[in-house]
Amino acid sequence: MNDEPIQPLPYLKLLLLAALLGLISAGITFVFMALVNGGQSLVWEEAAAAVGLSAPIFTLLICTIGGLLVGVLVQTFGDHTGIFAEMMAEFGRNGRFNYHHAPGIVVTAFVSLVSGGSLGPEAPMADACGSAGTWLGDKLKLDERSTRSLGFSGLSGMLAAFITSPFGGALLGLESARAGISYPWTLFPSLVASAVATTVFVLLTGVFFGHLYVFPEYTPQLKDLLLAVPLGLLGALAGAIFIVAIAWLGRLMAVFKSRLILRGLIGGLVLGVAGALMPLVLFSGEEQTLVLIDNAGAIGVRTLIALAVVKLLVTAFLLVTGWKGGYIFPTMFAGVALGMAAHLLFPTIPMAVAVAATMGGAMVATMKAPIFSALFVLTMVQTEASPVIAIAVIVGLLATVRLSMTPKPANTPQA
Repeated sequence: MNDEPIQPLPYLKLLLLAALLGLISAGITFVFMALVNGGQSLVWEEAAAAVGLSAPIFTLLICTIGGLLVGVLVQTFGDHTGIFAEMMAEFGRNGRFNYHHAPGIVVTAFVSLVSGGSLGPEAPMADACGSAGTWLGDKLKLDERSTRSLGFSGLSGMLAAFITSPFGGALLGLESARAGISYPWTLFPSLVASAVATTVFVLLTGVFFGHLYVFPEYTPQLKDLLLAVPLGLLGALAGAIFIVAIAWLGRLMAVFKSRLILRGLIGGLVLGVAGALMPLVLFSGEEQTLVLIDNAGAIGVRTLIALAVVKLLVTAFLLVTGWKGGYIFPTMFAGVALGMAAHLLFPTIPMAVAVAATMGGAMVATMKAPIFSALFVLTMVQTEASPVIAIAVIVGLLATVRLSMTPKPANTPQA
């Protein structure tokens, strides 16, 4: 606990502002997700049926147009990073989100996702909601510590709405920003915002983020903890591929740093070709993962592995070419593909064990947030897999501790 005395009235005001940010974050998340889902339905269902083109040609056309639009938007709004790890590292250093950049990132992300980008919605929403907290702190002329707390609160509220869990949002904000935990100034406001955001989002949608993936009934066994080690390493390998790909592709595309429209167009072309050949690599991967689980036997081991690798490479390529979005669900998709491949190769491994462990290893490798990674994976599979997830997360983090999408952070002040 922070030993500094708390002034009751100013602190109550801070908590009320955090609650307000929870409400705002839930609203932003709900509206953005509704617009993205509506846009994807309009383009990929109604427009696709209306034009009558073959699926591969239509995919290539939409992704190419999307790449062109992304390039134009990046040139218009500025070439600002939309990569979650980089945004959180910056927040960890200075305690602020740059709210001047947030509108451009959100608009570009909307186009990226509607165009079939192999990306998730969490990164632009996190930037928008965290920016709302920083903006509010500035407008109210609050001190640096309180402004930082509100930035955390906005971010945590969004993440809580995204997974409908008040604890996951606060924990990811803390772990990702690498900030020291100050209960009164970091954790408590974040939990207030997260609780409000979770409740409001559930009221708006009518659903909790329940178990997405259903596996055959499973009873924990001690041997499964041993299996979690190689499976966690397999998942960590997926995360390592993604991290290395981000760095290598970033250097490769550096030649287009001043040619932003062309760079975005190249990203769209690559996505279009990959999507035409492998339609499952399109979009975030949340729904496509269900296809992997339900049809793994028909898809086959080799194709599952190929889908995992292509998904990771395409997501990395889109991010370095200016497309905006997150990498949580694409990483999960790759982890599930590898887990199902392992289950097909070794049928004695319970499906829940194989998938939960590879997802845990993949997610912690990229997020570097072990507690959130474990909680997030646990929301998607049955509770009985929690011991396996715990081991896989530890293994995945240790195996990739030297790999990161950002430089090692310097010491940061407590919030």
